[in-house]
Amino acid sequence: MRFIKILKRESPFTLTREIVWRAQKKWNKRRLYAQLERPVQVEFRYVPYYRPNLLAISKHSRGFIVAFADEICAGRYPFLGYATADLGRHPKWNLDFQSGAEWLHLKYEGGQYIRYDNAEVKVPYELSRLQFLPVIGKAHVLTKDDSYRRTAKDLLSQWIRSNPVPAGVNWTIAMEAALRAMSICFLLNLLSPFHGEERPWLATVTRSLFQHLLYIEANIEFSHFLTSNHYLSNVVGLYCLSMFLEGEGMPERRRKYRKCIEAEMVQQVYEDGGDYEASIGYQVLVTQLFTTALLLMRTEPSTPVTPAFVGRLGAMFRFLNTVASSTGELPHLGDCDDGRVEVLLDDVQQMLTLSVPERNSLRVSNLLGLGNCLQDEGCGSVEDAKWYGLVDTTRIQYSQPQISLASAPAIQVLPNSGIGVLRHRSAELLFFAVPNGILGKGSHTHNDKLSFVLRVGKEEIFCDSGTGCYSRDVATRNRFRSTASHNTLQIDGVEQNSINPGPHGLFNLGNEAAVTPIEQGRDALGSFLRASHRGYRALGITHTRTIHLVDDGGVFVIDDELDGHGVHDFEFNLQLPANRTAELAPAEDGILCHIPGKQQVQLKITGPAGLQGAIQPSLISSTYGTTVPAMKVRISGRAPFPARLTTRISWMDAADATTRQLDFARTSKIDDAAAKGVCLA
Repeated sequence: MRFIKILKRESPFTLTREIVWRAQKKWNKRRLYAQLERPVQVEFRYVPYYRPNLLAISKHSRGFIVAFADEICAGRYPFLGYATADLGRHPKWNLDFQSGAEWLHLKYEGGQYIRYDNAEVKVPYELSRLQFLPVIGKAHVLTKDDSYRRTAKDLLSQWIRSNPVPAGVNWTIAMEAALRAMSICFLLNLLSPFHGEERPWLATVTRSLFQHLLYIEANIEFSHFLTSNHYLSNVVGLYCLSMFLEGEGMPERRRKYRKCIEAEMVQQVYEDGGDYEASIGYQVLVTQLFTTALLLMRTEPSTPVTPAFVGRLGAMFRFLNTVASSTGELPHLGDCDDGRVEVLLDDVQQMLTLSVPERNSLRVSNLLGLGNCLQDEGCGSVEDAKWYGLVDTTRIQYSQPQISLASAPAIQVLPNSGIGVLRHRSAELLFFAVPNGILGKGSHTHNDKLSFVLRVGKEEIFCDSGTGCYSRDVATRNRFRSTASHNTLQIDGVEQNSINPGPHGLFNLGNEAAVTPIEQGRDALGSFLRASHRGYRALGITHTRTIHLVDDGGVFVIDDELDGHGVHDFEFNLQLPANRTAELAPAEDGILCHIPGKQQVQLKITGPAGLQGAIQPSLISSTYGTTVPAMKVRISGRAPFPARLTTRISWMDAADATTRQLDFARTSKIDDAAAKGVCLA
């Protein structure tokens, strides 16, 4: 039904173009598949993608890269969300090692490869992206130890033998083939030049790369209705392949796919730098895809990169810096499946040193640092940038420069993306009035309209709950997308955007919750951000949220107006990180909430008579595939509408804790029942 609604929004011209395109695609697929087994008339072409300043690479960076490569050489494969899997020197490439499920060596059509028996197709996908290979290649470059070279070559040979194109789970979508092909190209770049005895191996790999190219072209994920990170990965992968392969048709492909990438920059990225899929996790992937394209483009000095492309990529990095914490951590807004083009040093360090619950796939200081080097602005660690020759040898210290909140603007708005930021002293409040992804057609949106994330110091106090999983568990998937999993209001138990509870709704969400642009201004209280959404229009209700930064002190005031008629139930959920607890106490005209810790925070919530408060068990997910127990604060009530709920947030800065006392009106008897989830009247 949702697909039919999308079709009704399209013009007859667009529908006709789509029908013609799909017919051409079927013919093109048969033609390209017929070429898969023909003799290959292409050769590997060296491209200076990496230009490492080896003297600049720090001891810490070297240590992490070599230690990660040693794990792979020992048959242990680190994953951000799945810990380290002992898969041996000859892994099963078609295995979900979490559930034990395997995919048969079949040609899968449509979505047949997606299973709903507790198996997650993204596990074999992640392994077969082969993104550990460039890390092994870097270890070889750093140490000159040929054991890394042999391991990388052996693993790649195993993969090619075990996964003949086009059958099996790892030949089901073009995006996976594109990301894998780029990993192989990057490995070859790091291992170059090749010795005479390696030529047969190189010929086998080159043949596989050409088959990857044909497969991606045959299954390209384009539509006149929409394009997404999938299609972008296709064209970046094809551009990369055409750069690393020399033969008939390759120069034409380079020109063609470069133009496609430039067109997608305009199509998929707002003027303020936000990716139009309404997901910060995918913002990271898309930024990395465009950055990879830029690094490849610079190897063609005869064809300068257009200023428009460079400018929009700069806006993407400014977007990331706007929402990043002082240590380079991004909020989990929308879906995040930990997707990468290349593994970041941040990822490697976390996989080697932190337990899974401590990890966060949106700690991306090195991606920010890469943007800093490319755009000469922003912040972050420059360790990864050193591999591309973007850092001179004088910057050899391992460091993660921190963003100073004191120098950051007090208020910033990303108008197209629907994100606003208020800052005061050590606190940041990120306000989300994000349009549904891809003009309401996207699949990575969550029900997070008018939600927010609060940071004090370097720590999140109220967070987004994350993603959990995709197809492994439908209930978990829908839980993390739901309104109740975000720091916003839910009315009568209705979702902001409708969620199909069945397996076919995993990547479909309704488009009811249209949001207004964020209004920025000042009034008697101070600076404010304001937006509304109409996700409850079936109930005749509009939710408007105004967030003030009060001039006379470190206080945020959240004013929720619920415009409508009749009597309704409402609830306001506030998600706490895994390491946070809260205490509730009744107040004369509302509820007090105290959040202890190094950064202490107090809330006072006032509203209709009979407000109730509870602290309840919850879940958060900061890496894909893993959920961690946490707590959330739930404020609820029933009232005639229109109604208003006001939340006053104050905090104590660690820097002046000895000189300033907040009005943490702690009652002598915090109700023990409240801490166990029993309501406070």
